[in-house]
Amino acid sequence: MTDYPFQIALLIQKSIVGVLTGEERKQLEQWLAEDDEHKRMYQELVRPGFLEEARREHHQFQVGEGYRRFVAGKRKTDRLRIGKRWTAVAAMGALVIGVALAFLFHMGDRMEQESQLPVTGVIKPGKAGALLTLSDGRQVVLSDSLETQLKEQTADIRVQGKRLDYSSEHIGSFLVYNTITVPRGGEYQLTLSDGTRVWLNAETELKYPVAFVGEGREVMLKGEAYFEVAKNVSRPFVVKTEQLDIKVLGTSFNMKSYPSETQQVTLVQGKVEVRVGNYSRKLQPGEQLNYSSEGPEIRNVDVKAYTAWKDRRFVFNDDLLEEVIHKLGRWYDVEFFLRDAEVRKIRFTGNLPKYRNLDQVLNKLELTTHIRFVQNGRAIEVFTE
Repeated sequence: MTDYPFQIALLIQKSIVGVLTGEERKQLEQWLAEDDEHKRMYQELVRPGFLEEARREHHQFQVGEGYRRFVAGKRKTDRLRIGKRWTAVAAMGALVIGVALAFLFHMGDRMEQESQLPVTGVIKPGKAGALLTLSDGRQVVLSDSLETQLKEQTADIRVQGKRLDYSSEHIGSFLVYNTITVPRGGEYQLTLSDGTRVWLNAETELKYPVAFVGEGREVMLKGEAYFEVAKNVSRPFVVKTEQLDIKVLGTSFNMKSYPSETQQVTLVQGKVEVRVGNYSRKLQPGEQLNYSSEGPEIRNVDVKAYTAWKDRRFVFNDDLLEEVIHKLGRWYDVEFFLRDAEVRKIRFTGNLPKYRNLDQVLNKLELTTHIRFVQNGRAIEVFTE
């Protein structure tokens, strides 16, 4: 595909300016995951000051020539240098960097004018928003201002701003599933047909029946959610993730199941039984199960630190800074880059307001830890002082 490097370059530019759509972000993340060299090139391109350095040394790197070579379909390996920073890279990498810089130099002003977010602009907190996929494939964009009623095969769905309501006395005769997908920078709530309440965190997907059928109640989760399960002894409620099954009767608990992260169940009240393969364990309130490639681990925790996200705050208790900024990145839809190995050793205890602009939150972190943040669009670099 002759325009593939061109597309990647445009995605990199949009990432720097801060105007990537959700689909474009997925495409960029896929490209980054393909090769460590891609990650290195991307991190260098989004590094604050990189473009200014490139401009100062423009005589050593002819962007226009690089772009013309790309258009002509040049495939052999080029040698690109910007000062002493770059050495030989593969042809694909050379083309990506060349086209990205060409676009950034010659089209950056226009892109920034079209963007709602300037390179060093204010990044606002996330807000209620999701995509609802109905059983027939129809999709509805949900926002905190949408008030309506939707028709499904077996139920009416009330859309009430920040939440969906499926609650009904009706028990379905056959299973009909809906899926709600919350993007980065989003959150949402819903009430299932049995009265169970669910809070969905950013970057989360929940698949569930419009109305529960028979003696069981089962939903499928990717991401993070807090459940307040309606009690019904005769109809156990099961949350399935890629690795775990959590069986409950009437319970409040937090479930975190993001890809490539430790699976985590935190019980607030009631009882749950966690199953994975031949392993089974019942949790008591205040207990947390963490499941990773090394197996399960049970520990006692302060549950507020794991459920505060649904109550307008982030609470941390001697957490690694890397974990702190990972949560912030998901909520504010930004990417953090740790530029100093010492950053990974820093721990943070405290709470942060969830609905403040990102710069206010980062300022608080800078005051209480020996770190410094440098923003470039939605790329945030982290340094030790």
